[in-house]
Amino acid sequence: MRYKNVEFRRPSVADSNGYTVSSDRSAEIVAWKKSSNNGKEFCCTLCWIKEDEEGFYIETIGNRFTEYEDIEALMHVAKYALRILDTEKEFKEGCYN
Repeated sequence: MRYKNVEFRRPSVADSNGYTVSSDRSAEIVAWKKSSNNGKEFCCTLCWIKEDEEGFYIETIGNRFTEYEDIEALMHVAKYALRILDTEKEFKEGCYN
């Protein structure tokens, strides 16, 4: 799911540019930017979304997450990502009400 220049990417699901993250990687939130050389988009990972016994959590990379310029878009995507992963987990475990 992409909102503005921030995207939630999951393993084995194609992103907005058609790239599919390998199944051995964690879900992630990336920021898309345009190259000044050729105008093509490239992404930079802001954080990974991982799971432990308590649920999903965000593992940031340095200060990329906290210093990202469009915090509104980033929080919108982060909330969406955590909610969708929680919902999928509940559904798979049969806890969905």
